Amino acid sequence: MTMKTTDAGRSSLRATLTAFGVSGFMAVAAPVTAAEMTLQIGTIESPTGANSLGWQAFEQYVEASSDIDIELLHSGQLGDTEKLLEGTMLGINKMAQGDETLTGAYAPMMTWFTPYLFADELVMKEFFASDTFGELNDAMAGELGVRVLAASPYGFYNFINKTRPIEKLEDLDGLKLRTLPSSQLTIKAWEGLGAAATPVSWGEIYTSIKTGVIDGLGHTIGIMVDQKYFEVAKNVTLDNSIGVVNFYLVNENFWQSLDAEQQAVLKRGAQIGAAAEFGIASYRNRVEGLATLAENGVDVRPIATAERERLREAAQANVLPWMREKIDPALIEKVFAEVAAIEARLGR
Repeated sequence: MTMKTTDAGRSSLRATLTAFGVSGFMAVAAPVTAAEMTLQIGTIESPTGANSLGWQAFEQYVEASSDIDIELLHSGQLGDTEKLLEGTMLGINKMAQGDETLTGAYAPMMTWFTPYLFADELVMKEFFASDTFGELNDAMAGELGVRVLAASPYGFYNFINKTRPIEKLEDLDGLKLRTLPSSQLTIKAWEGLGAAATPVSWGEIYTSIKTGVIDGLGHTIGIMVDQKYFEVAKNVTLDNSIGVVNFYLVNENFWQSLDAEQQAVLKRGAQIGAAAEFGIASYRNRVEGLATLAENGVDVRPIATAERERLREAAQANVLPWMREKIDPALIEKVFAEVAAIEARLGR
């Protein structure tokens, strides 16, 4: 099974690395001693966001367990997740928050971002602990120079928009929905549903809804509340389209320069942070967030099972043929089989 990125993407990446004077991802770096280490880590959510709270748990564990100092910079102070990922690839950032932006940088990661793939967040959590994802992670570390230390599913995309309620596939026709600027997969998914996919950067989403550049977007309930999108859009549909995950990323060259004790502390800290975030995000999505939306006059509607199946078929019909041109079809089948096995094991 081959995990491949596009030639154009790889050439662009090499050019960027050359411009920064980086000759290769896996160059051997001098060992780093814990006493001299301070890690400045960027995240994009507000300090009270579930991901930021997860990173705070990471910070507490690492600093209590080692001589490593952690400095967290929240709310996009070091840039959005695309900039954080680029900086981590280059080694400018030793660690950073990552998310589904990975799917635009490393094509095989698109497999788990397939719309309507996961039944719920527990299935997602199990997938990111699986050997199948471990293989993806190792391959990405070798090719992209970035490794995932821990993964925290933080919910599903649900549609929030300012124009009309969505109860069936046809209600999505023509809606201008925000997509990740780097994610062709999201664009294909929304177009498959009949919407007008519109790339908008993270920091411009609220204003873009308010001014009509977009009608809305797909995102988690927790993010809708944290970013206050409910102030400018009053229709939410609980369709659980695309599972989304925050990653605790580390530059692979830096990671390989650490001794075993340092690696163990950072990995365990990342796992603790991810576990904290998973619990907080799950509660906020399923309880606190829905209550906040209702209190602010948002029309929240679940979607019928049969109608969600129509959305799944329409989105995947537009995504999968395109994806098979970018990624080894055997890898796609392996990911789908892993998810099916997890669902069977969990009784889904």
